[in-house]
Amino acid sequence: MAAPVLMLTGATGFLGQRLLPGLAKDWRVICASRTAAGPDSIHLDLAQEGSLSRAFEMFSPSAVVHAAAIADPDTCERDPILADRVNVQAVESLARLCAESTARLVHFSTDLVFDGAKSWYTENDAARPLSAYGRGKLQSEEAVLTHCPGAVVLRISNCYGKPLGRRTCYLDHLRQNLEARRPVACFTDQWRTSTAADQLPEVLGRILARRNLQGVFHWGGAERATRYEAALTLCRVMGYDERLVQPALARHKQFPAARPCDTSLDSSRLATALGVAPVGIRDGFAALKGARGQAPL
Repeated sequence: MAAPVLMLTGATGFLGQRLLPGLAKDWRVICASRTAAGPDSIHLDLAQEGSLSRAFEMFSPSAVVHAAAIADPDTCERDPILADRVNVQAVESLARLCAESTARLVHFSTDLVFDGAKSWYTENDAARPLSAYGRGKLQSEEAVLTHCPGAVVLRISNCYGKPLGRRTCYLDHLRQNLEARRPVACFTDQWRTSTAADQLPEVLGRILARRNLQGVFHWGGAERATRYEAALTLCRVMGYDERLVQPALARHKQFPAARPCDTSLDSSRLATALGVAPVGIRDGFAALKGARGQAPL
């Protein structure tokens, strides 16, 4: 029997590269992005009207994992029109297409839908984004839940994972500097529950296997930590010199997009539903230590 078809948007991005191998075990995965190549791939440009509908006409997916977005908050702040087209309008079109074709939809969102005024946000807490990126992602969530009610919205936080080439994360830049023995300034006044991206294929597989699972869910890390605390943990796991990590205050630095103080996510609801626990940063970083030689930073 042929495997069911799943379309993975953003397949060549940071998340997509990590999701693809796990999804391919149970699905025929169609890689959809602006740079996708190969027989099971399609050029997908979310800024172009009709790009999504052509993909559906060609492959008729049974499920869609939407990992594509303009994910840099500063880029969204500088170009809100493009950000709205890609992060909101395209998602609404995708939700409608999934509903019309009864395709299962999992849509990735962000902890930056919250204003950072408290700790350990649950799915029941009110979302009050501070940036164009956060506002757009909240609008995209609303579009998904309105037009494709059986969908899952998965909020994640500050992802990190093993190096896979040119698609990097904050941890790659940190490691580059520490390995070169260059000092790094890390914020002591911003808290996150960083998501171990390499755990996401397992989480996503369990979500897709549960057709009755729907609505908004959180998947962050097991611990709430500042960038400074996370950097010190990285040093202890990897053997870098902790003296290279220097405390800094985010409130003293100006960014085009506002950064909330604390967007730590409570992931217990999804953890209970799936029977799997989020990875803590020490264990997550230890897994990266074993993967250091797999690809250049």
